[in-house]
Amino acid sequence: MYEEYFRLSDAPFRLNPDPRFFFGSRSHNKAMAYLHYGLKQAEGFIVITGPVGAGKSMIIGHLIDQLNASNVVAANLLTSTIAPNELLGQILSAFRIEPEGEGRTGEIEAFEDYLFDQLNRGRRVLLIIDEAQNLPFKTLEELRMLSNIDYDGTPLFQVFLVGQPEFRTIIESDDMEQLRQRVIASYHLENLSAGETREYILHRLSVAGWQDDPAFSEDAFRKIFEETGGLPRRINTLCNRVMLYCSLEQTHEVTGEIVDLVCKELKEEKLNAKHAADPIPAPAKTENRSDEAPEAAQSGRHQPDPNENNTQKAAAARMNQASSKAAAGPSSASVLDRLRAKKSATGAVRDDERHEATLTEVASAIAAASADKAAPPPEENTWTHGSPQSDNEPPSGRDGLLRAIDETRVELKSANADLMRIRRTTTEAAERRQERRQEITKRLSRAEELLQEIEKAQE
Repeated sequence: MYEEYFRLSDAPFRLNPDPRFFFGSRSHNKAMAYLHYGLKQAEGFIVITGPVGAGKSMIIGHLIDQLNASNVVAANLLTSTIAPNELLGQILSAFRIEPEGEGRTGEIEAFEDYLFDQLNRGRRVLLIIDEAQNLPFKTLEELRMLSNIDYDGTPLFQVFLVGQPEFRTIIESDDMEQLRQRVIASYHLENLSAGETREYILHRLSVAGWQDDPAFSEDAFRKIFEETGGLPRRINTLCNRVMLYCSLEQTHEVTGEIVDLVCKELKEEKLNAKHAADPIPAPAKTENRSDEAPEAAQSGRHQPDPNENNTQKAAAARMNQASSKAAAGPSSASVLDRLRAKKSATGAVRDDERHEATLTEVASAIAAASADKAAPPPEENTWTHGSPQSDNEPPSGRDGLLRAIDETRVELKSANADLMRIRRTTTEAAERRQERRQEITKRLSRAEELLQEIEKAQE
């Protein structure tokens, strides 16, 4: 509605994740660095957590938009509560795999055939699970077992787990030791700082073709940050209403007073919607026949004014609709499906609009950071949250990504060292088993020779 009034090419504060509007804050760039590191390792689990509305789905969409379809086949699985016996079927559906056989055996054969086929084509298979905190323990164990599929030591299946903060508690439980050993890196997504909130709003407006109309005052940016706490989805919801208010009032400047007024209206709408949803208590029965209004209302003898009734219903409907839009989260459809539909409808995206960060660039940035700066001492707890944010101006573009990579370098090196240590331990154990097998084979051969000699001597 307000897009036409302010001559915008698109809705700048839509709630559904759109990779074109991705904003590389310090925390979001760091999360992207972890995901690219996981892709480079091509095995294990990467865990990304964050509060509701922090931009996890946006990160997933941005990653999928960057992936080169020629060597990575990715699918996004948005979970509810998936039972262990339903997981493989959901994965097959996410990758559009049709099993030829029936039952679990047919599903496993179809999945293995698909993995080997992608390996022959030079591609890797990546599964991204959103809302991972909804997965039961046995389902996570089933997922861990499926991640064991390999060919001559080459992993064929990789998983990124994205969820809310409670998923970290699930992973840290004693029952999750085996899965936790497969996690090569994890990161907790943080809210935007005050400076990043300002840059986030300006970035989304610029992508939508904003030309300083309406203008935002510094007080307005401060009020928006105080009201939303730097949570991207809350920022989108509030800014949507602020832009709508300005278009209706035909004002071309967003001030702190306007933000306060819109916040007050949103709170009143939520309060009214809550009251409208509260059940109306049934009137108490009474034997006093002088007051028959309650009984008449229940029996249908007393009819309220039609205009008043229609007005109340329309108002309740508008309030419920506004509340639903304000609280709406990301679409239930997968990000990959939405991107495919968008690309098929609008055509290919121009190369100068993509801003891709390839795995080669990430690897080069990590190597450059390692050569230029001395590594600080590694952190003792690999499961700690991200570092506190500052209110300085946030990095943007490639510089922001390189800075995020530099900050995560030590953690990634520590995780990689742990992984290499596990590999060495596994390799040494395999070598010891092979030596024992060879020794047993020699002894059996010697025993057979002795038996043959004894048989000859008896003859």
